[in-house]
Amino acid sequence: ARTPGSMAVTTDETAASAEALRRSILNDAPIDVELPGGGRLYLERPVPFVTLYRYPAREAAYELHGEEAAYGTLFGAPDEPTRTQLLALMIALSDRFGAALLVEVWVDETQTSPRLSVRTTQDQVAAAAEALRERLDGMRLPYFDLHAEVVGGQAEALGPDALFADESLARREVLHLGLAVGKFFVDAESGLPDVPLLRALRSRLHRALRRAYYDFVRLQTSYRATHFDQLGHRRTSPVVWDIDHELVEISTQFRFLELATPTNDAAAYEAFAESGFRREPVFHYRFLPVDPEALKRRLFNLPIDEVRDPTLAFILRDKRDETFHMLDMLAHRGDEQFLYGSLQVFGGVRDELRAIANSLLTIVPPARAARGERLDAEAFAARAQAEFDYLSAQHPEAHMRLRVREDFTGLMVSQGELTIGHTLSVPSERVEALIQHEVGTHVLTYWNGRAQPLTLLHTGTPGYEDLQEGLAVLSEWFVGGLTAGRFRTLAARVVAIDHMLRGNDFASTWRLLHEGHGIAPRAAFATTARAFRGGGFTKDAVYLRGLVELLAYLGDGGRLEPLLIGKLRLAYVPMIEELTERGILRPAPLQPRWYRDDAVAGHPKLDLLSRGLTVFDLLPRTTD
Repeated sequence: ARTPGSMAVTTDETAASAEALRRSILNDAPIDVELPGGGRLYLERPVPFVTLYRYPAREAAYELHGEEAAYGTLFGAPDEPTRTQLLALMIALSDRFGAALLVEVWVDETQTSPRLSVRTTQDQVAAAAEALRERLDGMRLPYFDLHAEVVGGQAEALGPDALFADESLARREVLHLGLAVGKFFVDAESGLPDVPLLRALRSRLHRALRRAYYDFVRLQTSYRATHFDQLGHRRTSPVVWDIDHELVEISTQFRFLELATPTNDAAAYEAFAESGFRREPVFHYRFLPVDPEALKRRLFNLPIDEVRDPTLAFILRDKRDETFHMLDMLAHRGDEQFLYGSLQVFGGVRDELRAIANSLLTIVPPARAARGERLDAEAFAARAQAEFDYLSAQHPEAHMRLRVREDFTGLMVSQGELTIGHTLSVPSERVEALIQHEVGTHVLTYWNGRAQPLTLLHTGTPGYEDLQEGLAVLSEWFVGGLTAGRFRTLAARVVAIDHMLRGNDFASTWRLLHEGHGIAPRAAFATTARAFRGGGFTKDAVYLRGLVELLAYLGDGGRLEPLLIGKLRLAYVPMIEELTERGILRPAPLQPRWYRDDAVAGHPKLDLLSRGLTVFDLLPRTTD
């Protein structure tokens, strides 16, 4: 085919082009050819369906097509060479697979309501048309739901520029449908689309079409697919990986948790105690190693609008926005802007979660001081190294590291590295639980994410903390180390954050924990400090909230395996499963000890979770 302005396409050239398309289908070769008028015909691989997007002109202010396994774009009325090529393609697909489906998509300029109409003039495709309507009807969009209907039986149903006389297709087992989309996403005055609405429409439309194609493929053709996402495209534009790596490069220039964590906890507690537990402590933080403004400029220079894959574009855009908010938080450490950013990134405390936390603090008595053997920082580091060795045996490419630091207290995993405070002292009965929490979950999902081409899965998708901490706490239960005292700690964190969000000061929050719930003075200080660090930090609510959400997910039949592929939130599971079915993501190379041991025993604990447990069901029968 030739571009506009060139000499007319000859009959011989048209025939040769049609023959080339047929050979490509027979040889499992990809197709990427230009159509007259600047259109495109693209098949990543031979599949028994094609979506053809029709536009009135190349200068259209919107596009409905994206990266798909098989699609075409056509501008203006089709000419005979175009019809010949497309007819040859559809017949070749039908011959190869026993049947084929062509869906033409265009915008109905006369319809401004949120309505879609499936068009057909072929009686024998009535079932296919109804199946497509069912996939489209009720689609959720940002401002409303879509309504879909079937319009058929009229010769003009597919419009005045119909590509084919339908009888020419029906004889060759090619089904032909039209899909007219209302122009509800375009502003009547400016002629410009509402971009978020168009983006959502495009994403949901592609997914609905893929489901409809799967219905057709498995019933009418010889093509083998076990999931509708296997019908999606498998090749990814290089711009996706460029943006992915740039986002990771930006987000790993700063260790967010370290920069939001005070360096003077011990001195701050002593000053607070000397004031009679009345004066709010002054916290000191590490110097910022980056310029937040410079990194924010880099974030919004990323060409995410060039990514045509709706799933990957959403993930990249979501990560960019979260990284922006984190940088904004760091730029405002110590003032109320930090708190507002924390609410955007980590969320707050809803009524249901607050009720669960208060119930736990009521029914679980304060823990007695742990007795018996304790492990110091060096001994704990040796135990963690042994777990590193266990995991590395499964995946030698995982080069795990730990360090013991004097300017840090407690335990933390950041960018796959385990940091141990030099004053750490852990009761022996809690060692395995903490190892599985920090190493068997946080370190493991980092390296599983590192094994994926989408590197965001090791730094973390937005909102991953809820699921990460929910998994980590659940891992403690799997190894029998989730104590009643641990539940009180998680509940106290929620209560402290909720109290802080209601406008109460540091001293008032400390008194609520110490005097109201019987938490020891230093422990109450540590929990309160975590809630007030930076100017108000809501992250600690994710531990209990994540566990509650994870238990509900597993009780509803959710699978555990997809959650270990990297650092993601529960809402990402369908997207991760889609990308895995399409062959873009790979199986996770590492499995944690707590999961493998349960599998060896026949999954007794996982089976119990699948029946639906609450956090109260996980409480040990005897309290600390």
